[in-house]
Amino acid sequence: MGSGALRCLVLGREPSGESHTLLTLLEAEEGLVRCLIRPSRRAGVAQPDIFDEAEVTLEKSSGGANRFVREYRALQRLPGLGKSHTALERASRLAGIIRRNPPPPESAPVAFQIARETLHAMADRPRPDAAYVKALWLLLKDGGWPVEADWLGRLGSRREIATGVLSQPLDAQSASTADVQDLAQDLERWAVGEVHYVLP
Repeated sequence: MGSGALRCLVLGREPSGESHTLLTLLEAEEGLVRCLIRPSRRAGVAQPDIFDEAEVTLEKSSGGANRFVREYRALQRLPGLGKSHTALERASRLAGIIRRNPPPPESAPVAFQIARETLHAMADRPRPDAAYVKALWLLLKDGGWPVEADWLGRLGSRREIATGVLSQPLDAQSASTADVQDLAQDLERWAVGEVHYVLP
């Protein structure tokens, strides 16, 4: 039986069988971690919620194939994400991108930091649409992909808009929501074509 405590972000939560929930966690050293938890019916016991920052103690099954949650402690929740449809949708898309395109171990610390800071920004600050573009850009850039030289170079007249979105603080964004949505879709297409990203 192996065990370890992880500080992580909950990026996915779905039923698994009749009595467990499958959690997808992002942790700064291991990257993506998938584990099973049995929901507790005891009053006062915190249940995992999507986008939690949590401390999770895991143990392996006797066969070693699965990891189970022994203890779950929510460190921080982001209720602000639920107050805006755009924030919740963009946060869910970012989580889906990371789940389907796991960072390699050497990129896990940066991916964790990008995801954590972006989710907090989406919950507490304006322009979650711009925060999503910034996060996807940073994930691609950290992966060593030529997103600056290639993707920005292809934008033509839209390059100035993209540069503004990427460089301006969220509370000083001047690009329209339509322009930012267009840039997000364009960057996703680039990631699919050049990096073979799988989209949610």
